[in-house]
Amino acid sequence: MTLLVVATYPVEGGPLVLGPAFLETDGSLRVGDAAVPHAQGTAAMLGAACAASRYLGTSAPWALIAGDIGRGDGTRAVFNALPAALAQARPSVVAFHYLQPIMALMREAVGAVEREAPGALLVADAGGMYAAKAAGLASRFELMTPDVGELGFLADPAATHPAYVSHYLFGTDGFDPVKLSGLAHERGGAARVLIVKGEIDHIAEQGEVVATVAEPLVPALEAIGGTGDTLAGLASAFLAAGFPTLDAAVCAARANREAGRVMGATPAMRARDLVAALPDVLRDNLCAWSGACAL
Repeated sequence: MTLLVVATYPVEGGPLVLGPAFLETDGSLRVGDAAVPHAQGTAAMLGAACAASRYLGTSAPWALIAGDIGRGDGTRAVFNALPAALAQARPSVVAFHYLQPIMALMREAVGAVEREAPGALLVADAGGMYAAKAAGLASRFELMTPDVGELGFLADPAATHPAYVSHYLFGTDGFDPVKLSGLAHERGGAARVLIVKGEIDHIAEQGEVVATVAEPLVPALEAIGGTGDTLAGLASAFLAAGFPTLDAAVCAARANREAGRVMGATPAMRARDLVAALPDVLRDNLCAWSGACAL
């Protein structure tokens, strides 16, 4: 049961790297022998996935990543390397994260997963989610983690990027996660399960909101870049550990919020501070939340 994260990191010309990801004792992140620059985004997602996997005693997540500052070169490199990475990692979960939303490459990637890792569950966030929806592949995914604006994008069959539904971004224009989750499912724009991130996290299964997570409410988390990425990393790691998808979604939402409370979140903090709080949060709560007691 292995998670493979397919993503880019914001370094011009950063090399293509494939291998297991590990958190060092100082909180730095490595993939194989390569150090991953600390930033929100890919490092935050992988850091949270590493923390959850370590606690659960499951295999370290694998990462296939390359540098990309928006030109698409790193995105093309990771997609080109994906078939070989799938054969080596043999993942049970493949999570597409920060990538340029290139629809043709996403179509090839989903085909490669179906050939090389049949049965693997697909997860998408950020650019991976945009490409999956725009390419008409969203319904093949098990889990997506949209925020307010991104849910509007998933629900609008005519939109090719969240920027075109920006009136949803601040939730002031009739944003209704229950209605939009249903529309996204009906129109083929959503994964089977959604975690809709917000002041209240809504978890929807096949278009129906089946759970919400509202506590603890830590407003400062909204000001810390990368906390949506840690949520995606947690959910992906729980899924790879064998959690049912709804349990993975609820536990991820709870753990992310509780880590914010435990670390005393302020806008000056970073996603790596949240990752550092996760071991204690999981030790103190995950057994009660899910029955997944310490291994």
